[in-house]
Amino acid sequence: MQSTKTFTIHVLMAIIAIVVLLVMPFLTNSEEMRIFYISEGGPVQIFSAAGYVVVIVLLMREMSWADLSENWPLVIVPLAMCLREMDFHAHFTTYSITKTTLYVSPDVPIVEKLFGALVFILLGITAVALVNKYWRAFLAGLRQMQPVAMAVLAGAICAVLSKVLDGASSNLQVIGIDVQPTYFSVVAEEVLELGIPMFFAIAVFAAFPARGSLRRV
Repeated sequence: MQSTKTFTIHVLMAIIAIVVLLVMPFLTNSEEMRIFYISEGGPVQIFSAAGYVVVIVLLMREMSWADLSENWPLVIVPLAMCLREMDFHAHFTTYSITKTTLYVSPDVPIVEKLFGALVFILLGITAVALVNKYWRAFLAGLRQMQPVAMAVLAGAICAVLSKVLDGASSNLQVIGIDVQPTYFSVVAEEVLELGIPMFFAIAVFAAFPARGSLRRV
């Protein structure tokens, strides 16, 4: 397990990176650059997707094939989040697989509906396996302030905050409050999404401070 000092340094580096990324678009007067910064396929989104790839590569580097087969949810989760970040959920079907329209519209081929349903079934199986295998160990790690658990928690907080910012305007409209997202809130949402793989990578570094297999942790 990684030392507390090294873990703290990694976390501070991640926080500094997040702050810098939040401030960076406001250092330019170019409206075009500001729009590109948070656009689909822009630098923040690309780095977010690349971050998940880094997490997957680190896991595959440090685990044996036996460990990977036993702990497959740890690979599936960042893979799914990477594909989501790259909008793969909307590239292969008429509507996004997260939209109800895909499943109720008579104009959508049955193959696409089955594809969307299969994806959700696989994600559901992964979620159940993840909770069953790691939830108790995760809670125990939090109680003991273990670096791996704390880094995963930080990534989860980033995910929740980014989701809150993403749906704030639509959720408030339900109760009659019209709030339009600001440029800063959009930047914050995108940067927090980048924070997720950053902290997940820190969790992997904390679990595998030196090259080896899961059995040596």
